[in-house]
Amino acid sequence: MSPSHASLEELQPENDLSLSRLIMVSNREPYEHRLIKNRLIWERTSGGLTSALDPVMRRLGGTWIAWGSGKSDRDVVDQDMVVEVPPDAPTYRLRRVWLDASEIKGGYQGYANQVLWPLCHLTLDRVAYRKSFWHAYQAMNAKFAAVVLDELGDKSSFVWIHDFHLALLPGLIKASLPSQPVAVFWHTPWPGPDAFRILPERLELLESLLASDLAMFQTRSFLHCFVECAKEFLGADVRSDGHQIEYKGHTTRLVARPISVSFQTWSERAQSSQVARAMDVLRNLHIFQPEIRIGLGVDRLDYTKGLLKRLWAVDAFFEQYPHYRGRFTFIQIAVPTRGDVEAYRSYRELIRETVNDINMRYGSSSDLGSPQASRWRPIEFREGRIGMNTLAAYYRMADLALVSSVYDGMNLVAKEYVASQVDEKGVLLVSQMAGAAEELTDALVINPYDLEGVADAIRQAIEMPLEERRHRMRRMRAYLETHDIRAWSDECLRDAGSLPSNDSRSLE
Repeated sequence: MSPSHASLEELQPENDLSLSRLIMVSNREPYEHRLIKNRLIWERTSGGLTSALDPVMRRLGGTWIAWGSGKSDRDVVDQDMVVEVPPDAPTYRLRRVWLDASEIKGGYQGYANQVLWPLCHLTLDRVAYRKSFWHAYQAMNAKFAAVVLDELGDKSSFVWIHDFHLALLPGLIKASLPSQPVAVFWHTPWPGPDAFRILPERLELLESLLASDLAMFQTRSFLHCFVECAKEFLGADVRSDGHQIEYKGHTTRLVARPISVSFQTWSERAQSSQVARAMDVLRNLHIFQPEIRIGLGVDRLDYTKGLLKRLWAVDAFFEQYPHYRGRFTFIQIAVPTRGDVEAYRSYRELIRETVNDINMRYGSSSDLGSPQASRWRPIEFREGRIGMNTLAAYYRMADLALVSSVYDGMNLVAKEYVASQVDEKGVLLVSQMAGAAEELTDALVINPYDLEGVADAIRQAIEMPLEERRHRMRRMRAYLETHDIRAWSDECLRDAGSLPSNDSRSLE
């Protein structure tokens, strides 16, 4: 076996058994099982976390522990609550955790999504705190801890915990197994002390995260905010380099590792015959004329993604530049999320109403139903999950992609778009409030709160000369090719001690 294809075990130093088995832990699972017309099917789940981590696990193997959220998930697991995944070509184990109704409602929907999520994204008016949420969150984390400890048994492993749903898990694991290696990757932004102080349980969360051996963040600014919180609320001792914190005799190392996508996978998919056919289908579906320029947004229906402000900016664009009516269409792919939370249901309805209002004011059509059919709507709104080939087709078709998050840890849509732009003709517009803006410096950086500024950026992207578009996109693609999900996971594992820092071999 060549060094570039060495296994995790072969690259493991003899005196370091911490990563002889990889255990990934997250709330969201990468695959769900459900019954459709009495037929058992599986689906990939949506979201940046699972789309980024699934390729890592397929490459490295190991066990992924996650909540079994699919309605038929129990029908496919063995006696250890494990199913081999991906279902069509298994390469790793998915061990499912079963949450009861109170843990789902209070811990997941309540504390995680109505307290921590808006807090971390600085949408403080949306924080809906209940003490009962905290108790359910504790119970949910305790249930994950029991499964992780059972999975560990007496075998040496490395536990890699992901995101805000499981902030108490490092402390629970370390309380039972003090020497167990544990790392945490915090995918969302981390708020500064002025915002974090509104959380009644701030000390409990910080102490648990500082029980881990390694804490990872998307950007240096989020890492800095965490350090400031640890200093202010715990009085923790921070080393002069700002990357190690000592608290109660334990040292936690801190690193910033911006997550990425599989550049090669997206690039190759975008050039496939299936995507070429999908592009033809989509042009017919939307009745696009060849001369119409296309803008694209791809998001979960979440208020942090800035969808409403984005629609207002598109409205401002057609108001400021009326000559683009009939010549530019914005496609918004909206993936439903957290439909059990009232704030999300209300937001979805407001988005629908806004799209309809803009289309009523600017849209036009003629000869519908005939071969000469012509219909133009300023916004084509597509709600629901779509397949990977269809998504790649949209990415490749789009003359511009608009990422207007009001606050985002990274935003992988920006990177997927760049990886899919094999023709190098598209322009990326990315919010200055998204982590991706710090890396993709050839994008047009926008302020999502400046509607007229976003409208101007849309015009700039449409009118940008082809040579400049290709120069910008080529530079971003070259960056992503070397800073892809493989490079990210290798660096994270080096940080954790599985791969020596002087070892340049990539884990395959």
